[in-house]
Amino acid sequence: MNLESPLLSLFATVGNNLIFLTMNKFLFITLILFSAVNAQTGQNLELDQSNELTIPKENQIKIEIKMGVENEDLQTYFDFDNIMQSKFKISGATVKNKAFVIKLKEFKDGNLSKTETLFDEGNNKYFKTDSTTISFKLLTQIGKKNLKTWIRGKSFGSKKSYFELEDQNKDRYVTKDFIGGKEYLIENINKPFYLLAIITPYITESGAGQYCQVAYSGMNPEKFGEKFNIPHYFLIQMEFVD
Repeated sequence: MNLESPLLSLFATVGNNLIFLTMNKFLFITLILFSAVNAQTGQNLELDQSNELTIPKENQIKIEIKMGVENEDLQTYFDFDNIMQSKFKISGATVKNKAFVIKLKEFKDGNLSKTETLFDEGNNKYFKTDSTTISFKLLTQIGKKNLKTWIRGKSFGSKKSYFELEDQNKDRYVTKDFIGGKEYLIENINKPFYLLAIITPYITESGAGQYCQVAYSGMNPEKFGEKFNIPHYFLIQMEFVD
C-alpha cells in the first residue's frame, strides 16, 4: 500500500489551510489599520471642511505645511540632533499689507503658565507683506535641558529662544503639526491660530505612547493637558495684525 500520496495530500491540505488562515489574519489586521487611518483622515477632513463653511470666505487663509527637509543626509542629521524644520506657506487675499506675531505658550498641569513672543514686528512697516502669500521656516530643537526655537523668512529672522524642559520627560518631547491627513488648513485671518505643538506622549491604558492621537484630535490644543493627561507642553501661535 502506498501511503505517500495520502500523506502528501494531507500535508498539502493542512498547508493550504494554514496559508488561508494566515492571509485572512493579515487582511483583517490590514483592514483595521486602514479603517483607523481613514477614520482619522476623515475626521481631519471634516474639521477642515467645517472651517471652510463657518469662516467667511473673505477671512479665510490657507496654510500649507512641510515638515522636515528633502535632503536625506541633512534630515538624518536633524533626526540625530532632535531638530525639526517646519516650513509654512500661508496664502489668501487678505494676507497682503498685514504683519504677523508669533508667540509660544507654555502649559503646565493643564494651565497656561507662560506666554513669550518669538517674533513681533507688527509696528514696523518693513515687515508688512507686499504679497498675498508669505513663507517662513520655524525650527525647533529638543536639547538636553531646553527647547530651542528659531524663525527664518526670506528677509527676516527671529532671535533664538530657549525654554526649559521637564527632566523626567526631556527625551520624550516631539514637535507635531495639526495638519494630519489634509493637504492644508483653513484658518480665520482675524483670529490667532496654532501652528505647532511640542508635546510629550499621551500614555494609553496599554502603556503605549501616542503623539498623533493628540495632535490630530481636532480639539482645542489648550485642552491637551486636561484631556490627555499631558503635564507639560508648548504651543506656537500665530496672529495677523494691521
